[in-house]
Amino acid sequence: MQEGDSVGATIARIRKQQGLTQGVLARKANVGRSQLSTVENGAAASTVWIGSIAEALGVDASILYGDNEPQQAHDMLPILRRALAATDLIDPNLEPQPIADLADQIAKVARWRKDSQYAKVVAVLPDLVDSLLVSGSEDGEPAFALLTEAYRAANTVSHKMGFTDLSMTATERMEWAATRAGDPLLLATVYYVKAATLSRMGATKHALRLLNRAMSEIEYMVDEDGTAAAVYSILHMRAGTIAAATGDADASRSHLREAEILARHFGGDRIVYDTPVGPTAIDLYKVCAEVDLGEPGKAIAVAKGTQFPVNYPKERRGYFWLDTARAYLAAGQVDDAINALYESRIAAPEHFQRSSQAKNVIKTAAAQERRASTSLRSLANFAGVRD
Repeated sequence: MQEGDSVGATIARIRKQQGLTQGVLARKANVGRSQLSTVENGAAASTVWIGSIAEALGVDASILYGDNEPQQAHDMLPILRRALAATDLIDPNLEPQPIADLADQIAKVARWRKDSQYAKVVAVLPDLVDSLLVSGSEDGEPAFALLTEAYRAANTVSHKMGFTDLSMTATERMEWAATRAGDPLLLATVYYVKAATLSRMGATKHALRLLNRAMSEIEYMVDEDGTAAAVYSILHMRAGTIAAATGDADASRSHLREAEILARHFGGDRIVYDTPVGPTAIDLYKVCAEVDLGEPGKAIAVAKGTQFPVNYPKERRGYFWLDTARAYLAAGQVDDAINALYESRIAAPEHFQRSSQAKNVIKTAAAQERRASTSLRSLANFAGVRD
């Protein structure tokens, strides 16, 4: 397996080329200097943290990952662009479909998105978006609510393929559709998604301001509405991980505590606005946050106590095991990290294969092993990491 091409090594190289010290780069990126040093020396970081560094260095995050996407990803690019094209140039001869049929199609797309079946999503998305845009003029708010979910699927695939510009366009389309759906909780969920997109681009301050605005807009509903409390909790969870990436432990843990308190109000694990909420979701965010805060022991303790409900979204399981692998690597437990990587691959194979973070964690594990094991080489080959 090739050495010297980890995210940390690439950051160090570009930093030095730009004449920046670790302290200067850390201040520009609004991250902790000690965490920067740790990553440059081989630790695996989250996508939000890497986004902040990329923005401070003035490069796209893909440069730091060293991504070389397979041809299939680039084949998807024109299809995604068509799905996200202008909202007012649809064929006037296109006949509207019954809203119930469109809802069934969106339910399938949402399931594929959560199960990381991205090729299936892309195959149907452009025509489905066109149909929903036509339906918007006929059925109004229900069609725009469905259209919001269609654009969310486009955002997910764009992000996984590494198309940052399309991911941002998709979240703008989501916001456009959600404002026409007449549902403030749906719009708040859009802000939850958009904050993630902004943070991956390094705009963490913008992301946190957006989340705070979203919370203020629905706060009046929380005490009387369990669904509102659930949406409020996901805003806190997102804010908790973004704050962790900036090294703000107090803010991160405060947001995650608020999410836990809210979970007692709306009950156990469930899906709200196509987003997992509840104790398990909070644990997943805690693992990610504690690793970024430099507390791998706390992250591992949470991970060991996490029990997934039946049929929990595969993509979320994949993320969880990648963050758990990061925690084990930070603790120097390479074998456990490799086991966690296998769990991530099993949970969501297509997500694992597409994930820049998976490639980064694999490279980090390889750097910690004197000789890459057969298990690690197998994972690397599956994820497309060059040998």
